[in-house]
Amino acid sequence: MDRKTVLIEYIKNEIMRNRNAKLTEEEDLLSSGILDSLAILQLVAFVDEQFGIEVPDQDVVYENFNSVKALTEYLTQYPG
Repeated sequence: MDRKTVLIEYIKNEIMRNRNAKLTEEEDLLSSGILDSLAILQLVAFVDEQFGIEVPDQDVVYENFNSVKALTEYLTQYPG
């Protein structure tokens, strides 16, 4: 599975707690209320555990976490 698919599945299953939820790669995760501060921390921990990528604190910003697409694009700087 590619990173985008893994992230979408994780957000749907672990954060939204609904396997059947609709989630597109471009949906604004913050404005829609899907991600709050705790969920962002969970997502950062998941990225570290799943992909072996430690996201520095200064990179935990709206631009990198506002959508699955934005997060996937941010993660492209880390090969894997």
